[in-house]
Amino acid sequence: MYRVVLWGANGMAGGEMLRLIAGHPDLELVAAVSRSKAGSPIWHVHPHLRQEYSQDVFINPEEAFQREADLVFLALPHGSSWQVILPYLEKGVKVVDLSADARLKDPDDYIRWYEKSHGAPEILTESVYGLPELHREEIRNARLVSGVGCNATCSIIGLYPLAFEGLIAEARLDLRVGSSEGGASPTRGSHHPYRDRTLRVYEPFRHRHLAEIIQELKMPEQAFTMTMTAASIVRGVQMLGQIRLTRKLREAELWKVYRRYFAEEPFVSLCPAKPSHLRFPDPRFVVGSNRAMTGFALHEDSERLIVVTAIDNLLKGAAGSALQSANLMLGLDEKQGLEMVPLYPV
Repeated sequence: MYRVVLWGANGMAGGEMLRLIAGHPDLELVAAVSRSKAGSPIWHVHPHLRQEYSQDVFINPEEAFQREADLVFLALPHGSSWQVILPYLEKGVKVVDLSADARLKDPDDYIRWYEKSHGAPEILTESVYGLPELHREEIRNARLVSGVGCNATCSIIGLYPLAFEGLIAEARLDLRVGSSEGGASPTRGSHHPYRDRTLRVYEPFRHRHLAEIIQELKMPEQAFTMTMTAASIVRGVQMLGQIRLTRKLREAELWKVYRRYFAEEPFVSLCPAKPSHLRFPDPRFVVGSNRAMTGFALHEDSERLIVVTAIDNLLKGAAGSALQSANLMLGLDEKQGLEMVPLYPV
């Protein structure tokens, strides 16, 4: 059994990490860290986990550093993780950070997109971006893996076969997102009475997750427009990409491209062309799972393409990708503890 410490265990992503750890045959939770909830039973914050953690309580950070661990997950707010990453790396403990503190490779990019200097820019050069579909072999040998932005994950998965083949001239991305993206602390924009039954555009042209898309697809920023829309769902992200291709293509060529890139991916699948109502994935088709689904349709002019991808933002967009990366880091089957079937209907 690998000993695991989880920081930020009281949040939504932390709750998902706790659920995944509880169902993993090779991981043992030795500490759930939360300064604000220290001493409280875990199930008081995550009541659905009462049976799994009936006797466990949150502990404070000072105590957590005293616990022996083989792996640490950090589900802390952006800007807080680097202070925890450094002492664990010094002790030789593997770290998977779900925040943005280790995602971007260039410190100047971090300043631009997060509007502050990075507290430990040296970790950016060492960290591996935690999307196994792109960095599987690097993750196996890493001691620090970053988390992934949920909107970035949804977009990258839908677009990387096209990007890596040099087929994207321009991409206009419309991200429809659930309220759990806002985290456990409500704001005026995320609080249920103000958000329910809305389609509210809150970012018209760019979002900070675009930095990851640019970095990982190795494309210029001017090729993208990214619009964020709050949808009346709790979990899930749907990316609708309007793509202008670099050359005319037949639909059969696009099927070959996507099948080639997705064929060996355990959690990524391609939607069928028929029936037509299932050609584009609804987030409900993946809720509760680590799966990503992508569908596409080519315009009759052979130059314009619609690509739609859906994920569960708390799983494939956060805790699921983190555990998938951790499995690789520990030399385990990357599917371990992640083969849950989606919930439907929800």
